[in-house]
Amino acid sequence: MPTAQIQPPRAAADIIAQLQASLGDGYEVERELTAPGTSRVFIARERIMNRASLIKVIGADLTSDLDFDQFVADVERVAAINSPNIVPPLMLGVVDGLPYIITPYVPGVALRDRLREQPPLMLDEIVAALRNVAEALQVAHGANVLHLDLNPDTILLSQRAALLTDVGVVRALRSARPAGSSHIGDPSYLAPEQLSPAGKPDHHADLYAWGCVAYEMLTGMTPYPRVVRDGKVVDTSSEEPAPISLVRRDVPSTLVRLIMRTLSRDITSRPASAENLVQVLQTVDVSERAMAERNQTPAFVPAVAGEMGSTTLRTTRVVAVVEPPKKRNTRRIAALAVASLAALTGGIAFARRTPPLPEEPPLPPPSAGVVAKSATVLPLVMAGGTSADSQFAAGISQEIARALARAGVLVSGTGSAHALSRQGLDPRTIARRLGVASVLTGSVQRTAVGIRLSLSLRSAADGSNKWSAEYDRPLAELFAAEDEIARAVTARVQGTREADAGATIGSETSVPEAHEFVLRGSALAAIGTALTLSDAIRLFQSAIARDSAYAQAFGALALACTRLSELQSDASDATIARCSGAANRAVALDSSRAADAYAALGYIRAIQHANRDAERMFKRAVSLDSMTATTWGWYGVLAAHIGDYATGHARILRARALEPMSLLARAWDAQVFFGEGKLDRAEQVTRPAVALDSTASPTIATHAEALMALLRDSAALALLQTRVPSDGANVSIEAQASLAYASAKAGHDQQARDIMLAMRDAGGGVLPARATIAATLAALGDVDSAIGVLTKASARHDPVLFTLNHARRFDLLRKDPRGAAIFARIERW
Repeated sequence: MPTAQIQPPRAAADIIAQLQASLGDGYEVERELTAPGTSRVFIARERIMNRASLIKVIGADLTSDLDFDQFVADVERVAAINSPNIVPPLMLGVVDGLPYIITPYVPGVALRDRLREQPPLMLDEIVAALRNVAEALQVAHGANVLHLDLNPDTILLSQRAALLTDVGVVRALRSARPAGSSHIGDPSYLAPEQLSPAGKPDHHADLYAWGCVAYEMLTGMTPYPRVVRDGKVVDTSSEEPAPISLVRRDVPSTLVRLIMRTLSRDITSRPASAENLVQVLQTVDVSERAMAERNQTPAFVPAVAGEMGSTTLRTTRVVAVVEPPKKRNTRRIAALAVASLAALTGGIAFARRTPPLPEEPPLPPPSAGVVAKSATVLPLVMAGGTSADSQFAAGISQEIARALARAGVLVSGTGSAHALSRQGLDPRTIARRLGVASVLTGSVQRTAVGIRLSLSLRSAADGSNKWSAEYDRPLAELFAAEDEIARAVTARVQGTREADAGATIGSETSVPEAHEFVLRGSALAAIGTALTLSDAIRLFQSAIARDSAYAQAFGALALACTRLSELQSDASDATIARCSGAANRAVALDSSRAADAYAALGYIRAIQHANRDAERMFKRAVSLDSMTATTWGWYGVLAAHIGDYATGHARILRARALEPMSLLARAWDAQVFFGEGKLDRAEQVTRPAVALDSTASPTIATHAEALMALLRDSAALALLQTRVPSDGANVSIEAQASLAYASAKAGHDQQARDIMLAMRDAGGGVLPARATIAATLAALGDVDSAIGVLTKASARHDPVLFTLNHARRFDLLRKDPRGAAIFARIERW
C-alpha cells in the first residue's frame, strides 16, 4: 500500500498552489487560517454551490509511515455519521505527499479561544455546550467511531451550539500507523490509557477528555496539566484535581459528581457511556432560581506558563462579588480582608472577649522517696569554644543523663533543663522548677590529648556539694569516662556504693569522630525545633558515614527524623522510608539499645493506622528506656487515638513529668481532651504554651483547634495568622490548611477559598491530600470532595489523622457514612 511521504514545510503560497492543482476547478483556495499544532488549515470556496469549506492538511509529524488506504477507509466510516453536533468530512486528498480532509465551514469560535475571552461563559452556556458534545459522542460511539483528541481546539461554538470537529481523525491516524508510534493528541486531555504504549483506548478515553474539558470550562484550568519532553508525555501530578467547588459554588452537585467520575484514572469508575452523560446533563437545573439558591461566586481564570517544575500559576478574579460572612447564632464575626492570601494573612482579626477560664491544675507532685532519688543534668559548658564545641559539651550531658536513667535514677527534664538554662536561670532555680533533688553541672575543655570534664553534683535544697570530680581522658575513652561518671553520680543520688551502680553505657563505636557527631546531634535534637532537628539529622548522618555499624547513630537519626515529621505533618513515602530505614537498621545492629528506633517505628506504625503494631513498638521502647518523654507522649496519643483516654492521660502525664517545659507534651494532652469532649481543658493546657513560644506548630494548631471548638473562631483565626507571613515564605502546608479551615469556620468562606486556591496554584493545579483540607471543604459545604480528599489523606498517612482524629474539625465528616467508615478503620484496634 502507498504511504504518505514526509516533506519539509512549504510556504503558504506554494502549498495553496499545490492544493488548487489537486482540487481542480471545483474549489477556489482563498487563504490560510491559523491552527494549533503542525497541521495547516485553509479556507476554500466550492464554486458550484458557492459555499465555504475548510481544508485541513495533516502535519508531516502525524503522517510518518501512514498507511493511506487504511486512513481513507477509516475516515469514510466517519463520513457516514449523521449528527447536527458533528462537523463531517466531505472529501479526502493528498497534496505534497500529505493527506488533507475537506469539511464544511461552520462560522464560530473554537472553545479554546472563547475561554480566553471575557466575560466568562455562564453556567447555562457551559451545560448546554457539554450536553451538545456528549450527544455528539453518543452518536459517534454508537457508530463505533472514537474521537481520541477531544479538547477545546476540536470543539466549535456556533450560534449557541457546540460542534465536534476532527471526529475519528486521530483514530484513523492511529490505526493506519505502525505499532509503537508516539502519542497523538493534546497531552493534557489524554486518558491515562492513551499515554501507555500498550494501552488500547476505547470510548472511555473520550469520556475522560469530556471531563477534562468540562473541568476547564468551570475552573479555567485543566485538571491534569501535562508537558511533552523528548517526545514523551510527562504527567505533572498523580494527585486528584482540586475540587470544582473551590472555584465556584453555582455548579450543581450532580454535575460535579459526573465530571469527577469521568476524570477517574480507573476506567471502570468512569460512566459506562456517553448516553449516561446526556442523561445526567438533562437533569441539571440551571434556572435563575436554582443558581441563586446555589449562591453564585466569582469565576477564576489561572494563567499557566512554563514546563513542569517551573509552572507559574496566577489566579485572577474576573467577577467582583463581595461575600458577607455566614451568620452565626452565637456571635458576630469581625470582617477580614478578602482580596488575596497576602491581604488575608496581613490583616488583623479581633478576638471576642471571653471570661477567663480557671487556671490549669498543676501536675501531681512525685512522692518524697522518688524526689530524693531524682536529678537533672544541665548542659555542660565549653568555655571559649565554637558552636560545635558547645553542642559537643551539651551532648555529653545528654549522654550522661541517659546513662543515669538506665541506672535507675529519675532524670527529669533534660530537655527542659536545657531550655531553662538558655533563659539564664541558676542551677538551683532550674532544679526547683523541675522538682528534682539534685542537679549535675560542669564544664568541658579540650586538651592536647583529648578532653577534661569538671563536674559537680549539688543539692537543689541548699546548694551543698554532694560530689565533684575531674576527668582527663583521650577522646577515644569518652565512653569509659561517661560510664565512670554515671556510676559515681548514681551512687550519690541513690545513696548506694559506687561499685553497686554497675556499668551503664559501654562502648558503641570505636570511631571517636562518629561519637562526637552523635553527641552534637543529640544536643540539637533536645532543643526540638524544626531547624535544630534538621541540623541534628545531618550530624547523625555524618556519624553513620564514619561508622556504618553505629547503632546509636541510626536510632538517634530515626527518632529525630520522626520528630521532624511530626512537627511538619509530613508523612510522605520518602520521609517514612528514611525514618523507618534508619530505625530498622538500629534494631538490626543492636536491639537491646534501640529504644529510640522502636519509638520511631511506633510513631510510623501509628500514622499508618497499624495500631496494634504501634502499641508493641512503643511498649518495647519504654521497656528499654522509660525516661524519654517523646516515647511516652506518642504512646499516650496512641491510646487516645483508639478511644482509651484514661490510659492516654496517664502516659502523657509521665511525659510531662519527664519534660515539664515541653510544649509538645501540652499539645499531646490537649489531643486527649478533644476525645473526651473536655474542650475547655484542651484550651487551658495549651494556652501557656502559646504564650511561651508562638512558633511551636503542633501546639499552636492544637490551641487554635480548642478555640474553634469553643466557638472562639476569630481568636483562633488571629492566632493562626501569626504563623503565615504575608509573603507566604517557609510556610508548611499544614499551617496554610489550618488557616483556611479557621477562615471557613469563622464564616469567611471566600478567604478560605483564596488560601486553598493559592495552595492549588503552588501545587501545579492540585490540592494537597490533607485531612485539614478535607475538613475545610466540608465546612464550605462540599462534603463529596471532602470525602475524596479524606480518603486520599488516610491512604497517605496524614499525621493529623493520628494526632487530631478526635478534633471537632472532623465532626461533619464523621456524620457522613463514608467519613465515619474511614475513621472507624483508622481507629480500629
